[in-house]
Amino acid sequence: MTVDPETVERWRARLAQDAWQRSDTIFAWLANEAFALRPIALRHPLLFYLGHLPAFAYNQIARGVLGDPALDEAFDQLFARGIDPESESDAPTLSSWPALDEVVRYRDRARAAVLERVPRILAKSDDVLCARGRVLSLVIEHELMHHETLMYLLAQCPEGTARPSGLRLGKEGGGRRARPVEVAPGSVRLGAAFDEVDFGWDNEFGDETRSVERFWLDDLPVRNQDWLDYMGRYPTTAQAPLTPASWVRSGDAWAVRTIVGPVSMERASGWPVQVSGTQARAYCEHMGGRLATEAELHHAARAREGRDAYAEPALVGWSALSPDAVGSAPSSASAFGVEELIGNGWEWTSTVFAPRQGFTPWARTYPGYSADFFDGAHDVVFGASWATDTLLLRPSFRNWYRRDYPYAFTSFRVAYDRAPR
Repeated sequence: MTVDPETVERWRARLAQDAWQRSDTIFAWLANEAFALRPIALRHPLLFYLGHLPAFAYNQIARGVLGDPALDEAFDQLFARGIDPESESDAPTLSSWPALDEVVRYRDRARAAVLERVPRILAKSDDVLCARGRVLSLVIEHELMHHETLMYLLAQCPEGTARPSGLRLGKEGGGRRARPVEVAPGSVRLGAAFDEVDFGWDNEFGDETRSVERFWLDDLPVRNQDWLDYMGRYPTTAQAPLTPASWVRSGDAWAVRTIVGPVSMERASGWPVQVSGTQARAYCEHMGGRLATEAELHHAARAREGRDAYAEPALVGWSALSPDAVGSAPSSASAFGVEELIGNGWEWTSTVFAPRQGFTPWARTYPGYSADFFDGAHDVVFGASWATDTLLLRPSFRNWYRRDYPYAFTSFRVAYDRAPR
């Protein structure tokens, strides 16, 4: 098949500009010695991600689809896949990692090899991975998702590790306290048909319709101040399991971690609190409510009743380096008056991550992308965070985390089966 040169160059530009340019920007924030840091024991050191992103691209495109030989067998394997252990004691460790300059050279070779192979990918139009450039989209979106991973890793690093420029923190202050609103019953469509979108991950298919009963939902997420008040109801000796991993002591007070260092609770009190799904469930129960299901949040996010289109997003797409104080995006209100369901923080749901009806791991080069996490320990999160690329905002896109994982840019709000008093 003859491939249009303009199409080839368009895909090459997407790889270089949509994915690699931001990766290079993030890694340029770090001094060389910072790559050895492992800020979260459940994840590899920062150096791993410098090698993982190009290794994934080469392994998917060159080795996986085209059947080409290894670029560097040792590095192709070392950087092939990240980790998601149940506990720190289960997290694998290496006695040593390659030198930084070796990994940079590998990255540059892998990128050049990927760009060279774009015409061969597009010419294989009879291959499901190549039609519509699907494997190229797979590589790009994988990198975009890891940009968010890098952000929450950097937030856990010592102050001064990352030195970003040109980006501000989100809007500060107390925000607005949530109030419950009624969400009328209805039916909601989840997922998509395979040919409906140019690219989707395996867990986005198939296409389901769910009924949603009447329920009540807080119109805004729980704030840091709300969580601080919640902790204050317990004796100091009982507060340790309640403390968010996103908080750190600053003298006698709590501060909130950001990529540029801790921010005082006074400034960050209105930001959505970042906690694990387990912690979020406990808070909801304390308030006499529960977490909403994935279907309920899809339904509550409608721009208009009876329509599948979502309301406008709140903070997304890297326009800031932290969330905004909740209530800063009134234009994000849905048909039911629920704000910020898309953006400012991935929202924990009570839905266990599981396949949709008719699930098929269609990408033969990555059969475990979703299936490896259908273990009952991971829950769906809905929406997006400030560090989520806008390319990932399609309605069928799904994200998930281990229920007790407290480091991602997650938020939550309380749902109720009947009107709270």
